[in-house]
Amino acid sequence: MCGRFTRMYTWREIYSMYMGIKLIHPDEDPEPAFNIAPTQLTWALVPDGERQGTVVAQLLRWGLVPMWSKDCKGGYATINARVESAATKPAFRGAWKQRRCLVPASGYYEWPGEGSAKQPYFIKPAADPVLMFAGLYERWTPRDGGPPIDSFAIVTMDAAGPVAEMHDRMPLILPPELCRDWVEGDEVAAAALAQAAPVPNLQFHAVDKAVGNVRNQGERLIAPLEVATAETPRS
Repeated sequence: MCGRFTRMYTWREIYSMYMGIKLIHPDEDPEPAFNIAPTQLTWALVPDGERQGTVVAQLLRWGLVPMWSKDCKGGYATINARVESAATKPAFRGAWKQRRCLVPASGYYEWPGEGSAKQPYFIKPAADPVLMFAGLYERWTPRDGGPPIDSFAIVTMDAAGPVAEMHDRMPLILPPELCRDWVEGDEVAAAALAQAAPVPNLQFHAVDKAVGNVRNQGERLIAPLEVATAETPRS
């Protein structure tokens, strides 16, 4: 799964990795964020409905609110969408068919272990500056006529590679060559693409437990923490 992630990239870094997609973005680079949590706003790349091969950077709230929802309070339960069931689960199936997006990140956290022994780890790309999570997005309009809320969920899959030591789930991370197909293909193509996505090259290290408090920010949260044992506890 993915319950917290980070943002330390620039628009130029995204463009240099994903040159197969035209990116429309603000002039200023995103402000770094070291502890993005559910219900917070972060950048997502949403397909431009009028121009193929183009995505638009938009601030979306993390925690998808289905358009049929009575209110927007259920976002915590929909921060992640399991790739195995997203096409049929009521909260996600509309977005799976028509509203797929990309969620750029610099890394994410996991908390293997039990109870007070839980130790946070920061997981990041081994070489590239950006991870591209597969996402689903939705627009919810309040019944009282208030402003709409644009929100997203991160698609997850069975964990693979070394990170499977920490958790049985991980974000579906797309390589550059599959990103355009993810946002522009139909739901059948999206399912096939998810199956074909290669295991990403990731690395991880233990970090301070201060990341557990959503109010904490700063580079200290991703700094390596020296631990007495190299063995990673399982979740």
